[in-house]
Amino acid sequence: MKARMKPQLSVAASATDDTLRYLRQMNVNHCFVMFQPEECEREEQVLTVLDRVRKAGLTITDAGCNPIYKHPAIQFGLPERDDWIERYNKLNRWLGHAGVPVGYATWEPHVGNTRWQESEKAHGAVTRVVELSEITARGPYPATLQKEYSEEEIWANFEYFLRAALPVCKEANMRLALHPNDPPVPFCEGSAQLIHSSECYRRAMRLGDSIEPGLLGVKFCCGCWLEGGKAFGDVLSDLREFVRAGRVHIVHFRNVSAPLPDFEETLLEDGYFDMYEIMKVLVEEDYAGTIYVDHSPRWDEATGGERASFAYATGYMKGLMHAAYAERASAR
Repeated sequence: MKARMKPQLSVAASATDDTLRYLRQMNVNHCFVMFQPEECEREEQVLTVLDRVRKAGLTITDAGCNPIYKHPAIQFGLPERDDWIERYNKLNRWLGHAGVPVGYATWEPHVGNTRWQESEKAHGAVTRVVELSEITARGPYPATLQKEYSEEEIWANFEYFLRAALPVCKEANMRLALHPNDPPVPFCEGSAQLIHSSECYRRAMRLGDSIEPGLLGVKFCCGCWLEGGKAFGDVLSDLREFVRAGRVHIVHFRNVSAPLPDFEETLLEDGYFDMYEIMKVLVEEDYAGTIYVDHSPRWDEATGGERASFAYATGYMKGLMHAAYAERASAR
């Protein structure tokens, strides 16, 4: 049974030839490209990057610029948000017209709500750690905010953004993949959080469909579903539902030690959930999109560094994928 899923890895706009060769050497033929703001100010800059990556034999499935699509002006409705939305739309126009089918949305302007530290759960590697009590103890809201933002305000800002962004996506033949909040809690660091449950996703997609049907979908982060546990939803049934509806644009394949209030990211085989069960659902539902390991415990350079840790995680994920396809084929 031929695999239809597309394992992918990240490529920075400034990636070296060695990095592009590294993907091909792992037989990873799909990638997403991440730009920095100064790397996507002009269309020719963007097209040059895309052309170089494609000439290396890689298919670009999605792309974006994190500092733009997560900009606080957009997400908190600050006075300069129209300028930042225009920068966002301009990049998506260039990407979509150049054949990149998926762009990004993530309503998560905070960057300091997690820590990285050495952990026994990561066998001595440095991994991402979340303790909800530690986040709560930081105070009512960061010094960068002048007020707290309610659920109504956050959803109103999201609607404003969608009304400006989705028509551009339609014009550029691009869909948007919406990532959950991480950690997925209703309120964090001074503001309500947009996506902290599968029901939040359903609300977001209903809103998106009222503007431009079918364009807003899910960046299905298994790690966030597992972090949230029952409060987020059932990872297997939600995955089936969203894949069947054609709403899963990207899968992030990641495991954690436990649901909130405290968790650490682990190797895929070490977390509390059996990731093979997720892979089997993806195969059973004939998911044909991209799949990415998202995060991996950080190895130091003496033991291979980040590149080796991602190679290990991606190889493990691909092994589960091929086993699930083989099991499905033998059952027919």
